[in-house]
Amino acid sequence: MDKIKLSVRELVEFVYKSGDISAKNLSVDRAMEGIKAHKILQSQMGDNYQKEFYLKNEFILNDITFFIEGRADGILIEEDEITIDEIKSTYTDLSLIDDEYNTAHTAQAKCYAYMYGLLNNLDKLNVQLRYYNLDTKETKTIKQSFTIKRLETFFYTLLETYIDWAETIISLRKERDRTIEEINFPFENYRKGQRDFSVAVYRTIESGKKLFAQAPTGVGKTVSVLFPAIKSMYEKNSKIFYLTAKSSTKTIAFNTVKIMYENGLKLRTAIITAKDKICFMEETKCEPEYCPYAKGYYDKLNIPLREAIKNDCLYDRRFIEELGKKYELCPFELSLDLSYMSDIVICDYNYYFDPKVALQREDVFNKDKDILLIDEAHNLEDRARNMYSPEIIKEEFYEVYKMMKAEKSLSKELYNINKKFIDIKKNTDKARILHKPPEELINSLRKFTVKAEKYFNDKKGEKVPDELTDIYFKSAFFIKISEIADDNFCYYADLANNKTMVKLFLIDPSNILKEIEKKAWSSIFFSATLTPLKYFRYILGGEEDDYILKISSPFKRENLNLMITSDISMKYTMRDTNIEKACEYINALITERKGNYLIFFPSYHFMNKVYSIYESLYDTSDITVQSQGIKEDEQKQIINRFENERNVVLFTVVGGVFSEGIDLPLEKLIGAVIIGTGIPQISFERNIIKAFFDDKMNSGYDFAYKYPGFNKILQSAGRVIRTEEDKGTVLLIDSRFCQFTYLKLFPDHWKHFKKIKTAEDIKNNLL
Repeated sequence: MDKIKLSVRELVEFVYKSGDISAKNLSVDRAMEGIKAHKILQSQMGDNYQKEFYLKNEFILNDITFFIEGRADGILIEEDEITIDEIKSTYTDLSLIDDEYNTAHTAQAKCYAYMYGLLNNLDKLNVQLRYYNLDTKETKTIKQSFTIKRLETFFYTLLETYIDWAETIISLRKERDRTIEEINFPFENYRKGQRDFSVAVYRTIESGKKLFAQAPTGVGKTVSVLFPAIKSMYEKNSKIFYLTAKSSTKTIAFNTVKIMYENGLKLRTAIITAKDKICFMEETKCEPEYCPYAKGYYDKLNIPLREAIKNDCLYDRRFIEELGKKYELCPFELSLDLSYMSDIVICDYNYYFDPKVALQREDVFNKDKDILLIDEAHNLEDRARNMYSPEIIKEEFYEVYKMMKAEKSLSKELYNINKKFIDIKKNTDKARILHKPPEELINSLRKFTVKAEKYFNDKKGEKVPDELTDIYFKSAFFIKISEIADDNFCYYADLANNKTMVKLFLIDPSNILKEIEKKAWSSIFFSATLTPLKYFRYILGGEEDDYILKISSPFKRENLNLMITSDISMKYTMRDTNIEKACEYINALITERKGNYLIFFPSYHFMNKVYSIYESLYDTSDITVQSQGIKEDEQKQIINRFENERNVVLFTVVGGVFSEGIDLPLEKLIGAVIIGTGIPQISFERNIIKAFFDDKMNSGYDFAYKYPGFNKILQSAGRVIRTEEDKGTVLLIDSRFCQFTYLKLFPDHWKHFKKIKTAEDIKNNLL
């Protein structure tokens, strides 16, 4: 017999979900306040009350077994009656709420009542909806009694409405499993190391563990993880999340699935594009009064969504935009709804790891069945820090205070926040760690968010200042992270650019990532640059018994001509005195063998300083200097020059847009020069990381500076050899690379390097 598993909420929303998209309904703070409301009301009910009661039943209809589960907010057991309690938080005036207010709320409670009654052989039950007003703290209770027969009729009516869709899901699942079983590796042969990588991925997923894999350029990482992950899905209710840091890698992953689709694979695959990029409107404002694509979204959704799932498999940006325009649907929310129904979701890290984003649509995730494929995983450490490090700025609050003076209740809270900032500012003349949480400031933020929520609710349909909305969301997020902050975080205050900032900084992201990954079935972390692997296994949330894998480069070692200048250091205190020598080395390389080169510098400031000296010594007619904050169109123009011209030399920076994710094979790029060891600029935050890991592991400098820097060097150098036919030169200008502490980090295909002491040595050692 065919089987379908779904939650009570999924069943009810399928039948009843309607209305508009509204940013207010997506509020993270709304979710937090709702959780608090549940706890308050549950705590009032005494010993006869069982809260968060889990229910699970099997039901058969049309030869399909439905496994339906859910969690009732509470079961109240009294002498002669049982009451199913469902709690809803709201800002709506309670006098406007009656038993017809929200049919979906009532339906959910009735489903729980039927399931509980069935399990306990009851003839009659009560259903109780308790609405809690988050502003007034008042409660309104709507109570009804039902016979089990009436609840049964209602429940099976819902199932009958769902049955056609259930049969479609079963049919698609059978097609999915058949094509997964039949699909073969989409290329004629495995590259060197590729089969071992794929087998390791498959075995890791089967065992429900994590794998941290360093797979150099040329191994074919994308298909090496996607193919075994897809094979592992056979007859399982799992979903693949292919998580990336850059748009270009999303496209590569999608195109890899597309190749398998063209070979017969039938898996629904969706790309999620950032809301700001895919929004049809001039301003990204998710309110039905402003956006026709938000208005009535859920009323218009069902037919096009079901048709897309039935008839199509690949949902890229173009597909989603065309469907959105045709049916006047928000393309971003449509991408989330398609993702919910898809087998593979390709998206940025933040949809899985960022609490601001992930909380908005938790229904996209299966959690315990999710397979995470984390591309360019070396980027996740700093991305996770940024996701969980909120900051608030005094001057932003003060500006909104002046703007909202007429709103007495709101302006009072903003004034109090400003006062708390002033207290912190009095004791701050430069960046300093706050040795205990700023509780008074956080409490003031809490009071402000409550008043702001009420203000937004009162102003429904009216224009609300964007500045107010902005600081509301910043406050709500700061509060949320303060509630989970532990010893891996610190608070610090800073006075910079005439602004007073308080930041909650995540120093060590390993525990946060571990908690998120724990909910997924398996996680595969892969990159050409995960050095050293044990460091990344720790910092990205792995355990000592999780797997690590180091794959050798499939390319001939001799195709990479790696040279290191052993005579000059580019240490910050010494680099200015060595500029002329560095210029001599650069010039020797790019003039001796003409072609396209990338010259990587440690910073824009130093790059411009070197260029001005280089210009006074040598011809610069072939050199382009990348500007800071380069636009996407300018990037494309420069890439286009590398692809279509010869003797193009670009001065750029390590860790910038040209050091990762670009592919320039053969004559399009024949060499790279990298100046310095790539270590991040010394900063207050980096020094916090250094002190923390010195104390914890005696490895502060490595964790804060050396390892992140060296991985940027590996990324930059990796631009040069992209195919088996490629031959090219990488010149590292910094004698520190000759030290043992760096040499032990070198990948195997770097072990044949040559030491250079003169420009003549470069000329003599060119391939």
